Amino acid sequence: MKRPFGVTVIAIFALIGGLMGLCLPTLGMLGSTLLGPLATVGVIASIASIFFIVGPILQLVFAFGAFGLRPWAWYLGLISTGITVLGVVINLFQGASFWSAIWGGLIPIVIFFYLLSPKVRQAFGRVAQPPAPVASPAPSEAPAQDSDQTQ
Repeated sequence: MKRPFGVTVIAIFALIGGLMGLCLPTLGMLGSTLLGPLATVGVIASIASIFFIVGPILQLVFAFGAFGLRPWAWYLGLISTGITVLGVVINLFQGASFWSAIWGGLIPIVIFFYLLSPKVRQAFGRVAQPPAPVASPAPSEAPAQDSDQTQ
């Protein structure tokens, strides 16, 4: 099946976002090694940077899978956008501005629902199978009553 245009756009954005998202954690890891006298701060920065690398790596893997319409990429897209939206909600409760939350969560929400559309599900090979027809049971015959029985 031909890849839908929207999937191509999402894959390109995921590729760009993944590459750009790797910049800050990489700088954090580099900076943590340069903080020799402040070893504790350096270790904490390294650990935090590792956690911040996971999201961009998921985006890059999703982009690769989406370009090839791999079935697993559909699941990864749903999971990664769900995690992003969850992170935005957590940031909102931690005091982030409402508009930054809207800005950070709007595109992942749109992507999430786009991935759930029937056309995209079909492109990724995730079409819901129609339910199997239920055969009605054969009409059962009522047992014949013996006329011999006396009351």
